[in-house]
Amino acid sequence: MPNQAIYSRSANILKRFSSQSGNTMILLYEPSAVTPWDLVATTRYYGFVSDFRLKVQISSIAESQIPNLDITSSRAERLAAVRNMEWNSPRKEFQLFLETSTQSSVHVASISLLNRQPYYHINLLPYFTDNGILNISSDCRILGRIVNAGWGLLQSNDEVVCFGSVKEEVTTLPENERTIQYCQPHSWTIGTTSLQILPSNPNRLQTTLVNRSTTATVFINYGNTAVAGQGIALLPGGSYEINLTNPYEGVISAIATASGTLLAGLECV
Repeated sequence: MPNQAIYSRSANILKRFSSQSGNTMILLYEPSAVTPWDLVATTRYYGFVSDFRLKVQISSIAESQIPNLDITSSRAERLAAVRNMEWNSPRKEFQLFLETSTQSSVHVASISLLNRQPYYHINLLPYFTDNGILNISSDCRILGRIVNAGWGLLQSNDEVVCFGSVKEEVTTLPENERTIQYCQPHSWTIGTTSLQILPSNPNRLQTTLVNRSTTATVFINYGNTAVAGQGIALLPGGSYEINLTNPYEGVISAIATASGTLLAGLECV
């Protein structure tokens, strides 16, 4: 069975919002299309966003004042003062959206933009994930826009710049890939003792296993002996597939939590 290949490259996010942008929704990032000039012609990469920031330079509103916090102020009082400064003082507002091929744009976050001279940066990753990397599928897009929060849109010399770094990858299969010529259907009765269900097969292209039981769990193992509670668990009605992106050519064994458990399958070469 041939190995899959992964191709990667670096990409950057760079979008500028100004007084000319209005409140138009602007595409911030979508995985790049693989062009005919790339090594492998596929559809789109998927992206791993490692850095995603805003540069905020606002001068059309009054400069925000740092709250005067007394040394005796409690943590709750300090947080309330900072929140009041961020959301009740003169400000602009930036909104983030996600959309996919099956879901129209969904609002993810709103960010208050203040006048802090000369400018400041905001890390956008925490608005999407607690991890250090934001994974973006090949059909996902990140969008943003400026909205009127009561003090108008961007004016005169106001500027908001969205920038960041992305590692993009695409998984491909060799062009001389063998295709399935024949499939053999199977049905096994699995009990509480390990049963070898398929021998090693170097020509295997696909194997699909389906637990037909409504109550028992089947455990699949790559090897001669399966052990209850270990390996790949097929819950009642569950399925598992070996294919070109999840290859395995060796022996497969199974065991169930109850005797007389029906396991259906298909092996294709």
